[in-house]
Amino acid sequence: MMNRRGFLVTGAALATLVPQFAIAGNTSEIATGTFRDGDARHRASGVLSVLRAANGEMTVRMIDMQVADGPDLFVYLVKEPDPLFPEDVSAEFTSLGKLQSLTGTQDYGIPAGVDIDDWGSVVVWCASFTTTFAVATIKPTN
Repeated sequence: MMNRRGFLVTGAALATLVPQFAIAGNTSEIATGTFRDGDARHRASGVLSVLRAANGEMTVRMIDMQVADGPDLFVYLVKEPDPLFPEDVSAEFTSLGKLQSLTGTQDYGIPAGVDIDDWGSVVVWCASFTTTFAVATIKPTN
């Protein structure tokens, strides 16, 4: 079981956690999910929300994220909705960037031209050991 730790971030430290591509205007939630363990050793929890802004920009928001520590952790959109093997992730993915933090709420911009309907899950992936640390199946809200 993971221990949850709270922390307060203010001032300049907050600026490093808030993405530079902040969504402008009205947003709507177009998909959700719940993060689960990558496997028995790589524990995770949190909520997935995929947001679309009025201008069409989309963001993956990880809410109250908790994930085990590891090297080279990245956030991927993955075709497979329930990837069980490394090949399920590496077969077809789009990187949203390095994991910003092991805990808390964080946003990742979805590149222009990427259709969220074409993707099955959001995965926290360890590039060094080709291992899934966390996975959330993408479930459309409409």
